[in-house]
Amino acid sequence: MRSSYFCRKTGMLLVPHGSASPRAMATYEKILALYRKDFPDMPVLLAFTSRLMIKRLQEREGIAIPNIEEGLGKLSGQGCKQVVVQSLQIVPGGEFHRLVSLSREYEKKDTDPEKKLKIAIGLPLLSGLEDCRRVSKNLPDLWNDIEPKKEAVLLAGHGTGHPADAIYSQMAQVLKKDYGMVLLGTIEGFPGLLEMIDELKATGVQKVRLRPFLLVAGGHAENDISGPAPDSWKSTLERAGIEVDFHLSALGEIEGIVQILKEHSLKALEEIEMQADRSG
Repeated sequence: MRSSYFCRKTGMLLVPHGSASPRAMATYEKILALYRKDFPDMPVLLAFTSRLMIKRLQEREGIAIPNIEEGLGKLSGQGCKQVVVQSLQIVPGGEFHRLVSLSREYEKKDTDPEKKLKIAIGLPLLSGLEDCRRVSKNLPDLWNDIEPKKEAVLLAGHGTGHPADAIYSQMAQVLKKDYGMVLLGTIEGFPGLLEMIDELKATGVQKVRLRPFLLVAGGHAENDISGPAPDSWKSTLERAGIEVDFHLSALGEIEGIVQILKEHSLKALEEIEMQADRSG
């Protein structure tokens, strides 16, 4: 994938919720590097939607990450006339719709056609059935030596109260069809941990490989999923008599996963180019 045919006045803003975790930041940096390699002719920046994570990262690590408005302003200041805002969310839930809203507000704020920034949105990782299938094909290294009938893989996603939470159930069905004993639950959506425990007990497996189904392994992976607190996924599974093997990894550490996001970005770039052709 190369972007040499795109105008040098095009920029790209990668936007996750954000994290103050050093491991998570390392993953964001890896994603940035992969983007900059494939889109060498344009500036690619990182911005967070979470002002809390921006504040924590500044206070703890001295690292300044812009919010969406600031990131768009930086790209505009570098001479960009059009920008792809690429969502680094997993599903198009509430956080994604906030990203879209903030981007559109910025797009409308300057009425001067010479200064106006054209913005296209790159869709999240799971934006349809084909995305689910492609993500599934990029995950088997997590369980290629699993013991049949004795072990299961349990992926822990974030989940959302938004209707887009249904995509996690779609992803779970794709995983089950592709691999059998690979389950997907969510921290804040459905199915949750209790449903996962019921399903695991029904299969009779004695051990699970617990893995985050998150773009980065930040606070949710370190605390909600694997932490020592009694209500973490690891602690709850062990109380239920299930042995847990946990590995602190994340989807954004897999190049094939980042490739899916880059292709969403490429579609958004093509949308900008088509708009420019129509207006020109």
